[in-house]
Amino acid sequence: MINRPTTIDPILASAAKRWPERPFIHFEGQSYSYGAVMADVDRMARGLIALEVRSGNRVALWMSNRIEWIIAQFAVTRLGAVLVPLNTRLRSVDISHMLRDSGSVALITQHSADGFNYIDVVREVLKEGGCPSLKRVIVAAPKDALESTFLSWAALGEMADHANTNPVPETDINAMAYILYTSGTTGLPKGVMLSHHNLNNCFNLAAQMSDGDVFFLAYPLFAITGCHNTILATALVGGTVVLQERFDPDEAVTLIEEYRCTWIGGHITAIEQLVSCSTFAPERVANLQCGRIFPRRPQHLPLLRKLGLNSAMSGFGLTESSGPLVNNSGLDEETVSTEGRPWPGNEIQIRDPEGAVLPTGEDGIIFAKSPQIMLGYFNNPEATTRTLVDGGWLRTGDMGRLDADGNLTFISRYDDVYKCMGFNVAGDEVEAFLIDHPNITEVAVIGVPDDRKGAVGAAFLILEPGAVVSLEDVVEFCKGRIASYKTPGHVICVSVFPRTAMGKVRKRELREMHFAEA
Repeated sequence: MINRPTTIDPILASAAKRWPERPFIHFEGQSYSYGAVMADVDRMARGLIALEVRSGNRVALWMSNRIEWIIAQFAVTRLGAVLVPLNTRLRSVDISHMLRDSGSVALITQHSADGFNYIDVVREVLKEGGCPSLKRVIVAAPKDALESTFLSWAALGEMADHANTNPVPETDINAMAYILYTSGTTGLPKGVMLSHHNLNNCFNLAAQMSDGDVFFLAYPLFAITGCHNTILATALVGGTVVLQERFDPDEAVTLIEEYRCTWIGGHITAIEQLVSCSTFAPERVANLQCGRIFPRRPQHLPLLRKLGLNSAMSGFGLTESSGPLVNNSGLDEETVSTEGRPWPGNEIQIRDPEGAVLPTGEDGIIFAKSPQIMLGYFNNPEATTRTLVDGGWLRTGDMGRLDADGNLTFISRYDDVYKCMGFNVAGDEVEAFLIDHPNITEVAVIGVPDDRKGAVGAAFLILEPGAVVSLEDVVEFCKGRIASYKTPGHVICVSVFPRTAMGKVRKRELREMHFAEA
């Protein structure tokens, strides 16, 4: 393992030098060695240079879990450019905002996957003319499937082969590496700026692995747990990643058995689907030893034990913290009741709403300080100032408590954000979208518990006189325009909202109304 600290590029370069023939990625029946991936990364980097992508430029990546995603990840950061991963569940409204907000000069995407056409959305975004910085769209598709507006992956490779490119510049470890968009507590999604140095927490995760480990990845690559916490950590130890474009539990069982996977990572809903599918049998996943499972609660223990795991790493973290700040890998009732203790170099405090540190055992807002805390929000100094306080402490917006041993227990969100299927959803972001419905005059959205999804949105609506709006109407209005996990799961029509003296909606009372009706 290379010594820290480091930028992203040497992680793969070092692995390719040490283990050139060792499999790095298994994808769709093909094995890609460290040496082969490094060669493809070098070629793509030269192609991007030929397109005049330079250090500091932002390059968006909107693609499902594919080998091309990983190649693009390393190629972009190798140039000192900034990777902007986009959630594959997002649609034109969010994609347009993120491309425009980030000032991305290029977009790397695919033609289609799982019945969804990425190109149609890109055409819509380009037609709107709202992304003046976007100069190139590179598509992982055959040349003959694309119009001249787009550049195919193969054509980019040909440009690299014929271009006289400049040497790749050395990247400053404190330079920005990623911008990952996350729903905030107010307004549109915010771009979390993470430096190469922030991402060095992958060493903590790699320390739990060995070079013989084979990691089955059930996370999406666009999330920090996929592109960083798994891919970089695995490359550090010379391990192997088994990749599915889209999680399929029956196929997952076959792949885990075929490649003798020792690790599995995914949201608890994916694990539930895996052990419940018709092809699952304990002997088929007998090589599994460890997992990175979120969330991991006492009620999940029977599920995790069906996998035969010796440990299941969990912990508390956010995109703003480059992933987990604390760690806990036990699989007993007492252990899983907390998120664990901070990784070395990380600090956790529990504070009241005014910022005063609370005594051990009291519930309050979780604050964190760590070398892995973000640089700030891109183009949003106001949000940065609200979130990074007191010389670099991150106000997480989550409620929790610390016990006498320093273990953190997560309780719930403090602010107006809920988590659906592992993704953060800001209530006011959904509100800003729904207010465009012709029959809705006012809207307030809260998160409410859901047995399968963790939480879903409950939309309280005030309608135009005489109008009728059902849940089905709202779902249809949202379809294809915003991510499916942002679409409300409940609709409640009311005549008036409870408000404070300043006119702010009392969402606590809306919650009480919801549970009273339920």
